[in-house]
Amino acid sequence: MKTTRKLMRPAQAVVAGSAVVALGAGISPAGAASPGAPAVEREPVAEAAAKGKPKFQMPFRCKSKMRLDTWGHSPALDMVKKGNPGSAGKAVVSSYKGKVVGTYYTKGSGHTIQIKHKNGWFTAYYHLKDDANTYVKEGQKVKRGKKIGRIGASGATTHAHLHYEQRYKKSGNWTGEKHRKAVHFNGKKYTGANNTWKSVTSKNC
Repeated sequence: MKTTRKLMRPAQAVVAGSAVVALGAGISPAGAASPGAPAVEREPVAEAAAKGKPKFQMPFRCKSKMRLDTWGHSPALDMVKKGNPGSAGKAVVSSYKGKVVGTYYTKGSGHTIQIKHKNGWFTAYYHLKDDANTYVKEGQKVKRGKKIGRIGASGATTHAHLHYEQRYKKSGNWTGEKHRKAVHFNGKKYTGANNTWKSVTSKNC
């Protein structure tokens, strides 16, 4: 039976939608810094140790080359295939092993999946192409690299992309956008308002 949860999606969803439309046209959204290659920061050892953050990998299959943008909603990331064309329908996989705790739809985030990992960490995947229950079900345990959906344009966006978040909440089985934290892949941090990384290779192997 499909689970539906009602979440309040802030105005950032509209910003995200306009941002990815701009991306599709090969330009930066209004007010954004010119796309460049911001420095990738190493994950602070103390932060990782204190919160026991999992060694998250990109939510795409091994060796996929992706463009990452924070636009105006850092620390969340928007992701498309490098160069953008061909993003729609690309497989989305789990960043780390865990348990699916939410499969739902909202007007803002569209078809959405939330996964609970170890030590209070969660990941959230927005705007999926298919119903969130298509590849996984709520309560299902998944391994890192498990296909959970496909890049789409559901919800408050007009351009196919994956909106991705890493969240932290010490207790509980559910998180919201207020629990978002800086995104790390393979021990490196990708964050900061209006940043762009034009080509990042997935090591989710």
